[in-house]
This record gives sequence, C-alpha cells and structure tokens, in this order.
Amino acid sequence: MTSSTHLGFEPLINDSLLCAAQAHSSRFGVLGHPIPSQLGNDDLTTITLLLCFVAIATSIAFAREFISRQLRNFFYEVHSEELNNVTSNELRFEILLVVIDCMLLGIASYIAASEKIPGIFVRDTVFTNIIILSALFVGYFLCKWLMHFVVDPVFFGGKKTIQLFKVQLFITACSTTLTLPLVMLLVFFDLSVEKCIFYFCSVLILNKILTFYKCWFIFFRQKGFFLQTFLYFCALEITPLLAFSGVWLMTVNNLKINF
Repeated sequence: MTSSTHLGFEPLINDSLLCAAQAHSSRFGVLGHPIPSQLGNDDLTTITLLLCFVAIATSIAFAREFISRQLRNFFYEVHSEELNNVTSNELRFEILLVVIDCMLLGIASYIAASEKIPGIFVRDTVFTNIIILSALFVGYFLCKWLMHFVVDPVFFGGKKTIQLFKVQLFITACSTTLTLPLVMLLVFFDLSVEKCIFYFCSVLILNKILTFYKCWFIFFRQKGFFLQTFLYFCALEITPLLAFSGVWLMTVNNLKINF
C-alpha cells in the first residue's frame, strides 16, 4: 500500500481525476434539441412589426379617398381615365404597402420554416433570416411584373398593360392589411402554423380570383375569350407562383442544417 493511501489522500486523488474527466468532456458538449425561437421576445422583430402597423395605419388614413375610389370602380367599367389617374403620392403609398407585405410574409414564412421544415438555421441572427426570406418575396413580385411588362404590350398595348399593373399593385397593397393580423397572431399569440397556412391560402385565392377577373375585364372582355384568359392567367400568374415556391423551399434548405 502506498504512502498516499496511508495519509488519506486517495479520495482527493479520485475526485481530482473525476473533475478532470468532466472538464475534458465539457469541451465537446452533448448534442441536444434546439430551443425553438420565440419571435415575440425578439426586440428587433417587435419593433419591425410596430413600425409596419404604424406605416399601414398612417398610409390608409392619408389615402382613404384613393382606396374608396378604387374599390368603388373595381367591378365597374370606367369610361374616363380615373383608374389610371394615380398620383405620385398614391403610387408611393401602394409601393410602401407592397414592401411591408413582403416583410410580413418573410416573418410568417420564417416561422413556418422553423416549425415545419427539419433542421436549424445556419445563421444565428433571426432577423437576418427574415430579411433573406423577405427579399425572396420582393424578387417574386419584381419578376412577375417584369414578365407582364415584357409580354402584355406585345398583345394588348402599353395602355392596358399599365392599367393592369396598377390594379395588381392595388390588390397586393390591400392584401397587406389582411397579412398584418395573421403575423401578429403568429408572433404574439402563438397561432398554429396550420391555421396560418389556411388563412394565407384563403387570402391568396381571393387575390388570384380578383386578378383573374381584372385580366378578363381589361384584356378579353370585349373579345369574349374565356379560355384565352385562363391560359394567360396560368402562364403569367400561376407558373411564377409555383416557381417561387420551389425557389423558397430550396433557399430554406440551404439556410438550414439537417442533422
């Protein structure tokens, strides 16, 4: 028996070895389940939603006459140039609401991707991922409207092309007022993603129905070509939407790490 044992140092030696082993193993850690992100506790996201709410409320207050005029003439034929008579301030109001809509959709799609797509995001900053997803929606609207400006003047002329663009811009701007409550419920009241998807699909279907009606009304009503309207709508509205869905899913997979 060694002298250290006689002196009673054996328990101290064992404790030292145990502490050293624990310190060595703590360097590597143990892989666990990631904690889901709570956007309601994120200050930057909260400030962004607050600014979006203030911007939407202010814009609607200043442009209520424009909104009332557009809604009043939406389903009726206007013989004057009233629909095309949009001031620069009203145009800026619509563009601002479209940008806000892209930001809100980016937040909603981030929450859906966090809960429904396996893996964790590579970037730790939540707002960075939201900005990337929001930029995808901005790119979607820009590409879709660019396609309209390339194709529509060839068949229908520039005047009707601009008229349809302003109608689409107005429909998208109005959709922002329906998207904001959805995102608020998602972030602050833990609305389930399934209900969120159902609500979003309802808004999207309403958006496309109104767009289809205006495409027929502006381009094909006098000619009576319903089938051509359907083909045109599928080519320039449904196809870009399906392509965007694939790009969004591919982007989310690249932003995530799958274990």
